[in-house]
Amino acid sequence: MKTMLMAVCMGLSGAVLAGDLQIEGKTALSEGDAASAIIKFTEAAKVNPFDPAALNNLAVALAAQGNYEKALETLERAYRLAPTRGDIQANLQSMRTWVARNAPQIQLKESKVKPVVNTYPDADIPPEPPPLWKK
Repeated sequence: MKTMLMAVCMGLSGAVLAGDLQIEGKTALSEGDAASAIIKFTEAAKVNPFDPAALNNLAVALAAQGNYEKALETLERAYRLAPTRGDIQANLQSMRTWVARNAPQIQLKESKVKPVVNTYPDADIPPEPPPLWKK
């Protein structure tokens, strides 16, 4: 009985810790500090690697920092864990669409090769990625 009680308490403390990390990550992201948000959301995902909310939030922070392919991979994992969550479905669909349309330009930008001229009507860089973080 004592062992079971300790296990429950440890589980609850992990849940509280993950929740606090999520709050800290959301705060950092809302303040424009994607790097700190990634750290917090990664820690939350380590506490519970099967938490789709932590993975969704991590993906949003990764996208905010420009790591679109890792963000897409993380969103796909979150979707596999919670295929009925509307926020994750919407974020995944938006990111898939954006990456599919802009992936060649992203690769050129990352490899330091000059962008292809006239690819986009307003500029030679891809448009901003979709807003995944709905306020």
